[in-house]
Amino acid sequence: TPRKHCSKTFLRIIFHFTVRKSVRKSTSEHTRKTFERLQERQQEAPRRRKANTEPVLSQEELLKEAQITAQSNLQSLENYERLEADKKKHVHKKRRFEGPTVRYHSVLMPLATDSLLKEENVDVEGLDQDTPQSSSSSGAVGTRSLCSRTFITFSDDEAFRTAFPQVSSPDPALPVQEVCPVTHKPALYRDPVTDIPYSDSRAFRIIREAYRKYISAHGFPGNSDSAQSAGGSSAPAKTLKPKTLIKQGLVTA
Repeated sequence: TPRKHCSKTFLRIIFHFTVRKSVRKSTSEHTRKTFERLQERQQEAPRRRKANTEPVLSQEELLKEAQITAQSNLQSLENYERLEADKKKHVHKKRRFEGPTVRYHSVLMPLATDSLLKEENVDVEGLDQDTPQSSSSSGAVGTRSLCSRTFITFSDDEAFRTAFPQVSSPDPALPVQEVCPVTHKPALYRDPVTDIPYSDSRAFRIIREAYRKYISAHGFPGNSDSAQSAGGSSAPAKTLKPKTLIKQGLVTA
């Protein structure tokens, strides 16, 4: 209705004026306080400036002060250089060995097998068929095992000769070619009983026959020596061996 509409409008106007009036009061209060603070700062500023003011130095005084500053800077620079020199002296430097050296170097290398060392059969006519073979060979190389190899490098030949000295061994004495006493030919065999070398079967039979004759005539050398010692004979014992006597008999024969 028109009466209700008028009442609502009136209430809105009253609320608007009351809020606006309260806002104006708070704003004016803040403005007043801000102005008071600014005045206080302006009054304190001259006092601070007077307390912190320093006398203005003349040109001569500035030059003297600059000389003092330069001397102190030079002294500090000398101290710094001295400290750096001391640090360099105390730094541990790696000593370099000047004498002969032996260097060990271990690396991994592909393991060489017999199949890889064999020569590959290259088909010159069928060049178009080489492509799949090359791919298969590359795959085999990629999958084969590795082995460790150690290389020893000497700095000079003198170090190598010191580590591996070559001992000069005397030449072995050549064996003396024995001669058969029967045939006077190079002896190829040796009789185990008489220890006499011989060249063939005929010489062997002759040596054994002479040995039997000696045994039948003189007996064994040990028996004859024991008999002479038991009889008290003053004759010197025979020192010749049976093979020597047999050789002499063969030569005289």
